[in-house]
Amino acid sequence: MEPQEQPQEKINPFRESPQAAEKINPFKELPKPKQPQVTSKEKHKEKPQEKSQAKEITIKLRPWKMVKGLFIIVLFLGVFYAGRFTAGAEGVALPNFSKYFTQDAGPSGLVTGETEPEEQEPEASQEAAPLEVVAAQNDSEETTLAEAEVPEAAEKVEETEKKPETFVDEEYSLVTLSLDGVYKDWKGTWGKIKGVKYTITNNEKGTIRPHHFTMIVEGYEDGEKYFDVGIASQRVKSEQTLSDEAAVSGGFAYSAVTIPDGDLKKVRVSLFLQDANSETIASVHQEVDLSGE
Repeated sequence: MEPQEQPQEKINPFRESPQAAEKINPFKELPKPKQPQVTSKEKHKEKPQEKSQAKEITIKLRPWKMVKGLFIIVLFLGVFYAGRFTAGAEGVALPNFSKYFTQDAGPSGLVTGETEPEEQEPEASQEAAPLEVVAAQNDSEETTLAEAEVPEAAEKVEETEKKPETFVDEEYSLVTLSLDGVYKDWKGTWGKIKGVKYTITNNEKGTIRPHHFTMIVEGYEDGEKYFDVGIASQRVKSEQTLSDEAAVSGGFAYSAVTIPDGDLKKVRVSLFLQDANSETIASVHQEVDLSGE
């Protein structure tokens, strides 16, 4: 028997062998793309954003509490205006807030219905109202007294500002001087004048500025004595009367031998009040007791 020939496989010219397919695939050996790595710092930065995005803010509004607070404010305003009205303030009109806070229109009447606490609060406030009214009356009286005193003080300040101080420096005709006494030191046979007491009356239209005295004692006409006026009398305002004392610098020595007739109980003393320019402001001539008794 002749061996049967095995049928030969038909070769498909378009069929590629597995080896050729592996060689032809260009994407097989390409490296895989690396995924971007996130650092630890970037993770920390991203976490707060994620947390902040996850937070939710909720606001709760309670209308009845808002209405209650407004009602209390209106109540205090009503008490204040009532106090002003009873204190006698004219032209004060009490505003009408009842139409804004009625039980029908307010949220408390429509939603919650909790109107009993608000109706009970005026009863407690009515008891405190008389005390507030009395306080308002006292405040109004104090303000009226303060307002009455302020204009008077303001007028005095304005008068002083409107009338600047003027000085008389040349001609003096309305100033008077009086010698009220002398301070003496008696040594047994002679004495010394140590000071004088005097009074100045200024009737001029301005302030005078005395500077010094010139003193002449009877029997010593050639020996004039100069000494300064007292500190308090260096400036005498218009229509002012001022009494002061002045010390005789070095003293003025005298004796009965030089005095005419030797009578020390009646010695004529002349005192001249002068300014810085030695212009005589006023003078006085008076008999003084210079004896040692």
